[in-house]
Amino acid sequence: MLLEIQDIYGGYGGRDVVRGVSCQADAGDILCLLGPNGCGKTTLFRLVLGALPIRRGSVRIDGREVSSLPPRALANLAAYIPQSHRPVFAYTVLEVVTMGRASHFSAFEAPGTVDRDAAFAALEKLHAAHLANRNYAALSGGQRQLVLIARAICQNAGVFLMDEPAASLDYANHQLLMDVVRELAGQGYCVLLSTHGPEDPVSVADKALLLREGQAVAFGKAKEVITPQALEAVYGMEMDVLTVHDRYGAERTICLPVKKP
Repeated sequence: MLLEIQDIYGGYGGRDVVRGVSCQADAGDILCLLGPNGCGKTTLFRLVLGALPIRRGSVRIDGREVSSLPPRALANLAAYIPQSHRPVFAYTVLEVVTMGRASHFSAFEAPGTVDRDAAFAALEKLHAAHLANRNYAALSGGQRQLVLIARAICQNAGVFLMDEPAASLDYANHQLLMDVVRELAGQGYCVLLSTHGPEDPVSVADKALLLREGQAVAFGKAKEVITPQALEAVYGMEMDVLTVHDRYGAERTICLPVKKP
């Protein structure tokens, strides 16, 4: 198993925000984290990335304990993709993507030809090579997300942690991003994706982890754990989970809040 999270506890200032959470995902898997604001999704990411100490339990990536890894070694295993990024300087897209190679050379070295080639190859994987010489700051939100994903690919990590990457995107770009996530899984990456959309797990994910107040409400195959009962436990409101077919016959799942008349 590429990513193993076992009964972890951790948080800030001695207070456990995440309590007793366990889940697993392998190469080619998409694992969606679902839950309300403040439920511990971002804290869980920080624990996995070693940015916060794990008070109890363990996180292993490719069989290696995260808490025992130096930052450079961990960066070669896991890449973080934030929901937004506002640059200070007018970097080109190729320069931003090349920054993903930072863990592959020392602080006193400049990126070389091999690093720029790797950055361009990462953009090509996402069909975004035409953006290479554009000003990153001038891109749309959807284009920036593609660039941040390319930077993660350039990092050469096997696990991607995507923290609500569609939060600031319009509906069309949201759908495009989900298509990219599917492509990444098809290329063998393990994707851990947090979202506010209850349809996302059953639309794109193999597995889902539902969180509330730092604890797991359910974990398992997405289509099995996204139920009206589980969503009500997470969000504190009644919800229906409906299966429909689109105009081309593809099965789709819709989650709707409901109220008694």
